[in-house]
Order: sequence, then C-alpha cells, then structure tokens
Amino acid sequence: MTDNFSNPYGERIKSERLRLDIQQLAFAEACGVSRGGLLKWEKGEASPNAAALAAMSALGVDVLYVVTGQRAGEAESTLAPAERDLLQAWRLGGEKGRAALAAIAAALKPE
Repeated sequence: MTDNFSNPYGERIKSERLRLDIQQLAFAEACGVSRGGLLKWEKGEASPNAAALAAMSALGVDVLYVVTGQRAGEAESTLAPAERDLLQAWRLGGEKGRAALAAIAAALKPE
C-alpha cells in the first residue's frame, strides 16, 4: 500500500537542530524520542507531536518555522546559544563593550 503522507517538517526540524548546533542524540533525548524517531522526523516519514514540539521550543527551536515554514522573528527564545551570548554581552557590556560589538558587527556585514 502506498502512503500519500507528505511531511514538510523534516528538513525544517533538521535545519533548526543544526542551527542550534545540537547533536541528533541529544536533540532526540530532549524531545523524548529515540534517535531513530528523530531520523524519521528529519526524513519526513513521521511528525512530532505537541509534547515534542514543546520540548523543541525549550531548546530554542523556532516551532512556528517548523510547523509553517515562516520564521517567528528574532525573539530571544528562538536564538541559538551563541546568539544569546552575544545579546547578553551587548546588554551587559556597557558603552565601550557595545561600541566594540557594533564595530565588529559592521565589519562582518556583507556588502
């Protein structure tokens, strides 16, 4: 029997996991599934349930993006840990720290 099931979530789950730099096993465990279960999600062979999506959200996954393909925006909860560290450095850095971060950001911007 051919299954017409189409799951658009797989590639988005994988891209979010990679964006957050989380290994498959750690991501699967945090979501309450086996590594094989995660692989099925990432291949589009199965879909995560609401509890798994909530667990993904706690990891920093942009769940709106996973479900709809549209980014939620730059909310702090959807930032990767390194991005959160930079934001925290900006907030706590004082005038000199912010000036240094702004100079680095300007230097790194693509032309």
